[in-house]
Amino acid sequence: MRLDAYLKKSLLIKRRELANQLCDEGMVRVNGTPRRASHEVKPQDELEFPLYNRILKVRVLALPEGNVRKADQWALFEVLEDRKLPAELAYGDDDPFTPPPKPPRFH
Repeated sequence: MRLDAYLKKSLLIKRRELANQLCDEGMVRVNGTPRRASHEVKPQDELEFPLYNRILKVRVLALPEGNVRKADQWALFEVLEDRKLPAELAYGDDDPFTPPPKPPRFH
């Protein structure tokens, strides 16, 4: 199963578009290596990605088939680490998960 589809179907990330964007920016790591959205996820893979003001590290236990109810999502992954990021971290600091700044767009 594709990485972005797994993140969406397991309800770790609410929208597949957001999962795809995180993967494209190199912010989703599979077994310690940044991967694209098309990477195939297998059971026992470890995923690490930023989510709002936290960094989640989970182990894939199973791949979802069809739609997943919210109550059943915990059978798909195991949370290994859930750490909060300090509020003072901003662009340019040593955080490996911060995306590069984008130039302003003028319309």
